Amino acid sequence: MRFLQLFLVAMVLASCSAHSIKGKEERFRESVKTPSPTATEAVYKIIDTSKIYKLVASYYKYDTNQTNVVAEYNYKKYLKFYKDGKLAVFDDFDLKTIDTLKAKETDHGYYDYTYNTLYTRHHLTNKSGKQFYNPQVQQPNGDTLSLYSQSTKSISHYLAIAIPANVVVAEAEW
Repeated sequence: MRFLQLFLVAMVLASCSAHSIKGKEERFRESVKTPSPTATEAVYKIIDTSKIYKLVASYYKYDTNQTNVVAEYNYKKYLKFYKDGKLAVFDDFDLKTIDTLKAKETDHGYYDYTYNTLYTRHHLTNKSGKQFYNPQVQQPNGDTLSLYSQSTKSISHYLAIAIPANVVVAEAEW
């Protein structure tokens, strides 16, 4: 009888702790899926949500020659900052011919501004469909938005460009 009571107590404790661990995993996964960015008014002194940012230079931090992969490989990429901490990353397109920036159909992420630093994080979709988390930190560099990626050790410079009147900017719905 004593053995049965100990067994039942052990089962109850095991189920409670398993439920607690499972609950933490679900909350953690949910927080990764939908982070809550902290976009304050101070961030808008650094970024302009009415413009798109074109990648003009990118190089490996420890490259003494600072080979610009944008010029070397004709690499194109654009960032579009939206209100409420949302970020869209567009690959190659021509602003002269495109009529709609469709944020939902491209790679997307978030930005936040804490301790006077702009942090961006976005998911990159590769050929096998996986997503990578690519956090970047703003480095002060005059009028150009410069981002340093801790994961790739690269520095990327973005130039703000006015969006032409014929381009419709779709809402960021994530």
